Amino acid sequence: MPMSDQSDFEGAIVEEIVDDPVAGRFISSDDIGDLTEEICASSEGTVWERDTELILETKKWRPSAVSADRQRLLYVYLQEELPRFVRERLQLAASLGIGITIALPLASLFKPEAVALLVDIDANVMVVDDYVQSRRLLSRAVLIALAEVEVPISPRSRQQICRSVWSRIEMGTAQEKGRRLEMLLAFLFSQVRDLKVIERNYRTETEEIDLVLQVDNFSPRVWQRPGIPFILVEAKNRVDKASQQVMSVLLSKLQTKRGTSRIAFLVSLAGFTDDARMQELRFSTQDICVVMIGREELQNLIHADDLDDELESLVRRALLR
Repeated sequence: MPMSDQSDFEGAIVEEIVDDPVAGRFISSDDIGDLTEEICASSEGTVWERDTELILETKKWRPSAVSADRQRLLYVYLQEELPRFVRERLQLAASLGIGITIALPLASLFKPEAVALLVDIDANVMVVDDYVQSRRLLSRAVLIALAEVEVPISPRSRQQICRSVWSRIEMGTAQEKGRRLEMLLAFLFSQVRDLKVIERNYRTETEEIDLVLQVDNFSPRVWQRPGIPFILVEAKNRVDKASQQVMSVLLSKLQTKRGTSRIAFLVSLAGFTDDARMQELRFSTQDICVVMIGREELQNLIHADDLDDELESLVRRALLR
């Protein structure tokens, strides 16, 4: 599409989402410019420049804004489907190592094709009509947004999303690898019917927990027990196996939660030392349990047709060790 036609095209294809039961508040096409300006003014850590042309190999494109260092782009759209020319340019930008932030309506996260693209290009998103107002201009990874908004995903789409992330699980720095695993787990656990991700990187005065899950009071699964609503999650994407010390720290976190948690998931892609396994067994009589999830177990969860049953099977075996 010619560059001059882009703004007219965007205005023409904005859809009415006010009557859509999955959408948040309605945003009209007149809001695009104001919304872009508001994002540029409020973003922390990124200096955005509007009306800036990017050269993407043989393609030219003016997204909503470009970071001053040309390492990120912002695209604001309000329709539920991305135009094809935008999808192509986003994919090209991602292949060139440009980070992508997309401001979009909540309804878009209920579109499997749109979500698949956002995951493939490793995009951050701003859900501009998020039900939680404080999150509307918060840029976060699309997997985290899906978990926080509690978007239900079909088994087939879930498997596709997880496989896409899994294919990149070893890419980047140690910090990036750890963050990618945490995002994958947040998304995966959010798709279990009676589990909800309520905290990420939760810090107290003495410790930090990667994820905190809350169990539905009416859950029929083995992890449900009245008065014990939380499950802790620790993620390790490192070269070394999870050691006895790692296990001891996590067991200590379970013990110090005032009886509100008895189960934790320790996910280690490198596996676990024998000492770590023995340390968990030593505490098995104290009504607490660490479910050890290695690379093979995580892959089984990723590929599972019935995620709930597969996870319960892991927990059951850990409780019966």
